[in-house]
Amino acid sequence: MGITPCFDPTTGASGGASGGGGGSAYDVTPPAATTQAKASGASLTAHTFGSFTGPDAGSIDGYTARVVNAVGSTSWAGSGLGAYTPGSDADGDAGVLALDATIGGTVVATALHDYSRAAAGAGGGLETLVDISGISSYNFLTAGAGTHVLPTGPGGSNQNWVLDYVGTSGPTVMRITSGVLEFEGSLSARGLVNVDMGAGGFQTGRYPLMTYVSIENAADLQSMTWYIGQNAVGVNAGNEVQFLPGMRGNGVINGTSMFTRENTTSSPAFTSVKAWNDTLTDLRTTPTRMACRLMGGSWQPSFDQGTAALPTDGDHLASYGNKQYNDFNNASLPQNRNYLKLNLFGDVDVRTVVYKGII
Repeated sequence: MGITPCFDPTTGASGGASGGGGGSAYDVTPPAATTQAKASGASLTAHTFGSFTGPDAGSIDGYTARVVNAVGSTSWAGSGLGAYTPGSDADGDAGVLALDATIGGTVVATALHDYSRAAAGAGGGLETLVDISGISSYNFLTAGAGTHVLPTGPGGSNQNWVLDYVGTSGPTVMRITSGVLEFEGSLSARGLVNVDMGAGGFQTGRYPLMTYVSIENAADLQSMTWYIGQNAVGVNAGNEVQFLPGMRGNGVINGTSMFTRENTTSSPAFTSVKAWNDTLTDLRTTPTRMACRLMGGSWQPSFDQGTAALPTDGDHLASYGNKQYNDFNNASLPQNRNYLKLNLFGDVDVRTVVYKGII
């Protein structure tokens, strides 16, 4: 059986049933998510899924494979638990091979296998530190505020996402669907997520990082802001990259500007890095991507518009600042900016990935 991608990169929609059985009454647990990440020029290898478990696993009467979040031409052929053999794969391809287990035609659990080949010219030196593209379904509001453990760290390993409602009752919708973080809320129904990229003692300051965040379907002139910080708790915590889409350099929110700044202390104290004033198409109608190239405490911003699909090459976006933020007195100390923070306060769909490079 051949499986071809069923993902629309323009809308982020994918065919087939969602992972986890969509509220099925059956008690079935899928095998742990797996990952294969190949260097440029290296072919993808066949994959066999582990067994589904749980009290009702013995009643499974069918398996259906599908590909979601697909980039490129890779297809998969196989049946049952596998092996599934890749075909027509090429550099830059990526996606998730999903296997739905069914009982009487109802999807009761979904197993996930994340695959990727580095783009030609990337040198095989990119590794993801944050990547939600392989998560088909996750509802943050099921458990609410607190720590959520997601399979989005290096090699698909577990990573802590700490959700704070910031003194409000929390959003009405906050979930990941087919690799997209969907949020519905307001200034009085907020969600602030701190993503710990330093799990297991990893020190981000030893490597160059490339962070991409994209937004689309925004309902407001400004629906979210995002940061990369040295400290975990809250915003304006000091030593913090800040991206403020929709805002001019003078603090006016108009939906057609982009402002980036460094917060140097928890007081706070801000240093402007780059303001693109009145140069963007309305964020409510145009998908917008943002990027930050970071090394220790030095960083450079960029952005473009027209698509929300995230790059896989680790390069800057089309419009970038001609200067980078750092300590020009040559007195800065190495910093581990381990925390990606998504500050959500308006209806918006968000994609994000963080790459670790090599020196």
